[in-house]
Amino acid sequence: MYPKKPNISIVNISFADFILNYLSYINALSIYKSIRSLLIYRRTYSNYINVMMNILKRKYPIEAIMRNGTHTMLHNRMEAQIHGGRHKNGGHNERIEYDTDNNIVRLSALPFDHSTITIYGAITNGDIMNIFVNDIYHDLPVKDKAVIDIGANIADSALYFALRGATRIICLEPFPKNYELAEKNIKLNNFSNTISLILAGCSNKREIINIDPTYQSGILSKLEDFRVGIEVPLLTLKDILSDYNLPCDGSLILKMDCEGCEYETILSADDNTLQEFSHMMIEYHYGYKNLKEKLERSGFRVSVTRPRIQWPCSELLGKKFNLAVGNIFAERV
Repeated sequence: MYPKKPNISIVNISFADFILNYLSYINALSIYKSIRSLLIYRRTYSNYINVMMNILKRKYPIEAIMRNGTHTMLHNRMEAQIHGGRHKNGGHNERIEYDTDNNIVRLSALPFDHSTITIYGAITNGDIMNIFVNDIYHDLPVKDKAVIDIGANIADSALYFALRGATRIICLEPFPKNYELAEKNIKLNNFSNTISLILAGCSNKREIINIDPTYQSGILSKLEDFRVGIEVPLLTLKDILSDYNLPCDGSLILKMDCEGCEYETILSADDNTLQEFSHMMIEYHYGYKNLKEKLERSGFRVSVTRPRIQWPCSELLGKKFNLAVGNIFAERV
């Protein structure tokens, strides 16, 4: 399978981050949140205990029985919250409409010069709440810039960058089903002239892997070689710059959310390649120290959000855990 799973250890986050995460996991606030969620699910589902336990274990899809007796399938936490009455709107000026039967989200009254966008696949996949409501990419100065979007998924982030005025967006998405949805969303919202979608992944060297075209990936799907299926290229950052004739004036913007490929991609990149980017936003999945150190050595000022560790740790005393997720923001000095 490809790529090899990273050696996940406490050494790639600070000890303070580790302790604070553990304390927050066991503190009263976490208990309060759990009780609040339980009450919401109890109000919504007759089999609420089974629903909540499977959500906590991330065992999807979940067959849920509504209080009126109807059955529905929940494919992620967002669907459970929609049925439970959350996510009615974005809390700002956005209006969000959910069509769970057709897996469609429509966003209107956006703070852009665009009235409405429609995104297919956004209920069971994508990250529209963080992208459009929590505005996690707000600090990336994409207006009038070229953007490389690695891990485009269903093109929700690419649409966001286009709405914010990016002049050119190169998207890489290696999973065929995600690619099909991304292509549909780009065309539907009339951004084909701005967004170029490529069926490809990113790595530390150029090569070909095989992806099962029937595989239904999600926001936590890791890129693996299925041995059979569609041939999908893996490209380095340097390959992307040269293959797609991007400006080499240090003005590029990089967004990465590729469920682990960030390590081999960034750590293997030479300084000259990294210096072509003025700003980066990278979601890390197994800690941040090695990425932060690499970017700082390459001439970037780096800030990091506190990691969210996947608890409970099966090997706490051995200092190993499954995921430590957060964001790195880098600005070239």
